[in-house]
Amino acid sequence: MKTAHKSVRAFVMALLVILLIVFPVIAGCSSDDGADGQSASDQTSTDETDQSAEDDTTDNGSSDDADQNTPEEETDGVVVDTPKSLTVVIYFTSAGENALGIEREIPYTQAVASATMKQLLSGLTDNEAAVWPALSSQIPEGTELLGLTIDGGVASVDLSEEFDDGGGSFSVTARVAQVVYTLCQFSSVDSVEFYMEGELIEIFTGEGLLLEGPQTPEEYYELLPIDA
Repeated sequence: MKTAHKSVRAFVMALLVILLIVFPVIAGCSSDDGADGQSASDQTSTDETDQSAEDDTTDNGSSDDADQNTPEEETDGVVVDTPKSLTVVIYFTSAGENALGIEREIPYTQAVASATMKQLLSGLTDNEAAVWPALSSQIPEGTELLGLTIDGGVASVDLSEEFDDGGGSFSVTARVAQVVYTLCQFSSVDSVEFYMEGELIEIFTGEGLLLEGPQTPEEYYELLPIDA
């Protein structure tokens, strides 16, 4: 009987020893698991923060590049696309019978129609007169360009009062034709409407030339054909 009690006591003691050994191990494992989970969560937050900072850097970098490149591209475009001069055609009368267009080089301008009109009003250069002695202009000396607009294919040209000075029927018709031919060389112009000192011209000069609406080149081909 004493032997049985000793065996039970030995078993209980052994079980207690095992429990004392195993319990701390289990507790330690639970503690480690909690620490690892917290670290993973902290790392996730850190990664998200880093990623956000990286995204901001990328966005700011792209914006800076765009701001730096835009002026440079525009500057390059202006340098490459802007010519130094333009070649236009100015129409004069030839031997009092027809019209002849001669090429003239002018400084580059975006207001090319106005610049060309001013060239026409200035008349022949000395060199042109020497090369084409039969050419002349029927536009009275001193005529000035007061304004020029282009809208819907119609060029509205405003000239000073000198435009209707003197001349017979040929001179009056030819000066109008010179303006129409010269302006209608441009693709944006199909016809020309005449103003003088800001007033629309319907009956031109004492010769009574009717200008009914915008004038087209075709209306003058028979009266003043262009010499090709």
